[in-house]
Amino acid sequence: MIQSYQETPVLLASNSSPLTFSTDCIRTRCANCYGFLQHSQGSPLYKILNGGNYDVTFNANVTSATAGQVALGLYMDGILLPGTTVIADIATAGDYVNVAFTKTVPICCRGDATLTVQSVPSVLTGTTAAGTPTATQIPLYQNANFRISKRS
Repeated sequence: MIQSYQETPVLLASNSSPLTFSTDCIRTRCANCYGFLQHSQGSPLYKILNGGNYDVTFNANVTSATAGQVALGLYMDGILLPGTTVIADIATAGDYVNVAFTKTVPICCRGDATLTVQSVPSVLTGTTAAGTPTATQIPLYQNANFRISKRS
């Protein structure tokens, strides 16, 4: 298991950038450079080298410099995982909104994967069934927590 956090505010470079986590506050013996779960502090990449089911949780406070939507999601090998997109509607620039998701991620028994949390560049808005793609704002995040644990 690994749990990481980013306490101080970080402004992302774009509305599709990954989040970084400055500190790993919990690491079990399997979550180090020689285990099946690898992460370097300050990196956005979490490498899983052993198949199984993994519980992933994330929460953060987000805002932006302009009003609009900020969206974050869990990506596996560069692909956004369904059911992990969280959208914050920033009514006034600088107002914070808390966002969170929980997801069980299956990794094939002989497979590996790289997980990241990153900004989602557009979301569907509107009242029609298909929705209208809307570009998101560049997020600023703080008080973020990210946790990965393998189910037994």
